[in-house]
Amino acid sequence: MSVGLSSKFNILEASMPESASVAASYKPSRYNHFVERGDTVWGVNFLSGSFLRITANQYPKVLRVLDGERGEDLEATRRHLIRQRFLVPQGFNEMNLLKTKNRITRFGNHGLTLIVAPTLRCNFGCEYCYVDLNANKMKPEARLRLARFFDHKLPEGKPAEIVWTGGDPSLAMDVVEDLSQRFLESCERKNSSYLASLITNGYLLHDQMRERLRQSQVKNIQISIDGSKEFHDKSRYLPKGEPTYDRIMDNVEATCDEFRIFLRVNVDVKNRAAIPDLLDDLERRGLKERLYVYFAHVDDVNVNSSGYHEFCLTAPEYAKVETALVRDAVTRGFKIGGRQYTKPASTFCGANSTNYFVVDSKANLLKCYLDFGQADTEGIGHIGDDGHEVVTNQYNLMKWLGWDPFEITECRDCKVLPMCMGGCSHNIMTNGMQVEAGCLKLRFSMDEIVSLYGETKTGNLQRTSGCSGCAAVAGV
Repeated sequence: MSVGLSSKFNILEASMPESASVAASYKPSRYNHFVERGDTVWGVNFLSGSFLRITANQYPKVLRVLDGERGEDLEATRRHLIRQRFLVPQGFNEMNLLKTKNRITRFGNHGLTLIVAPTLRCNFGCEYCYVDLNANKMKPEARLRLARFFDHKLPEGKPAEIVWTGGDPSLAMDVVEDLSQRFLESCERKNSSYLASLITNGYLLHDQMRERLRQSQVKNIQISIDGSKEFHDKSRYLPKGEPTYDRIMDNVEATCDEFRIFLRVNVDVKNRAAIPDLLDDLERRGLKERLYVYFAHVDDVNVNSSGYHEFCLTAPEYAKVETALVRDAVTRGFKIGGRQYTKPASTFCGANSTNYFVVDSKANLLKCYLDFGQADTEGIGHIGDDGHEVVTNQYNLMKWLGWDPFEITECRDCKVLPMCMGGCSHNIMTNGMQVEAGCLKLRFSMDEIVSLYGETKTGNLQRTSGCSGCAAVAGV
């Protein structure tokens, strides 16, 4: 695994060339982590992404080398640890490397990302929803302003990424089609690549909608499911309480061979023990190898969903459940999405970057989609008639761009900082700077995830019976 900002600029390789002298003075990386599992020891360096499998008998030799011991019998081990970045030069400041990667990514001229809600309306009545359900879809004049904004903000020759969300964009596919064609024209004129994704509940993902998605060059679709049919139909229902599970699954079956489907499985106190039942159904439907599954923490992210707090798992509780679910899914042969097996990151979220914007159905500008429906208080401004951004709340903008995980002691001292770069700043800032609220769940399940990754890579995956971790939380 390599670490780099792009194929053209691998900053880690530039800082630590392979030709570095083995005779030089080295120190252990601050991001080493080892997990002992019987006769096997897994080692990971969260900065370089290097992964080791050693025997329990070899482990003491590794520890001696990391402690600075030298000797002819240790040289081969020492060379290997240097190559894999478990040992770094004495003068190498790993924290400065992370800061540099983070700032280049956030403030460099790398492209444009827009999270666009063509409407904040939804055809579901989920009790934990955090958006404003009263908003109309984007009007023609707002679309024109957004199209001009896109063309103005997109750098020549740089990639554009669009995520259609809501509410549910399936209720405003005319807006998606209109804006997609305008965006694609700008990309063609500017010689820029284009990647579009869509987040939907999947209920209206019928033949006509799929054709509109093709015309809009949408490649990836995220669909949310609340566990097994029993639990899903109790929480993700139509406004009059009608069930939605079977229709969504039928649409997924009809769609997943043409589009990349990411099935987001929402996990909370009520449904966690029944998630394996969902995996059983996906297997029965022949979907195991035809889509990506990832598990998501249901949280009360703002005032609109605060009433759901008692049913939300804490971050450490969720991490335990998630690890058990991932192991269960991987051993069954599912393809896993999400961040469990990702490479080291430059930043957790684009919200802290300059060329990343969230646009609501009125062409208001925000930095985080969790603030949909609250543009008056949480937004940064709006798009003007000429397509330029009009910043009306400098404080909110500076809050996001000034976010710096390296100023937080808890983040600086964390081994998984290279993987999350501070975690979700929205969750941390809205929870009184409690870091745990935004942490990458890997922080709370390092040993289990490292072991699972090692077993997967070596083909020795062990399946636990009954997904016991799913029921081991909060007294179940």
